[in-house]
Amino acid sequence: MTDIQDVTEEEAVNNLPFLLSMTQRNRTVWRIRREDGSCCLLSPVIQSGPPVDQEVIDQVEEFKKELLDTAD
Repeated sequence: MTDIQDVTEEEAVNNLPFLLSMTQRNRTVWRIRREDGSCCLLSPVIQSGPPVDQEVIDQVEEFKKELLDTAD
C-alpha cells in the first residue's frame, strides 16, 4: 500500500474511473477533501478468502427473494 494521496472532491468526481483503477491495481488510498473541510477515504478492501462463485451468489439472492416473498 502506498501513502495516502490527497485530492479535492472536484478532482475525485472528474477522475473517478482513474482513482478506482489505481485503488484496485496499486492499493492506493485517496483522501477526498471537500471545500467545507470534511473528508472521506477511498481505499481498497483486501479480500481475506477466495472469491465467491457467481452461482452461489445467485442461489443466495434467489433464496433471499423467496424468503422475502413468503414474509409478505
